[in-house]
Amino acid sequence: MFRQIFLGRNGPDQLSLALTVLAFVINIIPGGYITFGISLAVLAFAVFRMFSRDIARRQKENFYFINLVNRIKMWYHNKKARRQQLRFYRIFVCPKCGQKLRVPKGKGKVAIKCSRCGERIIKNT
Repeated sequence: MFRQIFLGRNGPDQLSLALTVLAFVINIIPGGYITFGISLAVLAFAVFRMFSRDIARRQKENFYFINLVNRIKMWYHNKKARRQQLRFYRIFVCPKCGQKLRVPKGKGKVAIKCSRCGERIIKNT
């Protein structure tokens, strides 16, 4: 029965699932008819996407959504890795080419050679 309903239609995907969850989260927020109306509109759009026969367009929308989510995940992952590195390393920027250079903390005054342009920098860690 479920397969016959969605035959030739887009069906549920990641964006539709995210919109459905968003609709329920918005509905939980107190605000009366305004939040209920917004959540109903978001849920209606999610259902529209599921029953749409324009599969190519819905797949393109889902592709953009997945790319956006992945970019946000990578940004968060990079920030987390950077915070972990800052405990043990000092990050310097080469004045000539802008390359980021990582040096262990607590080594005193060190001469740092840029791996990209060969510029020598003397800094205190």
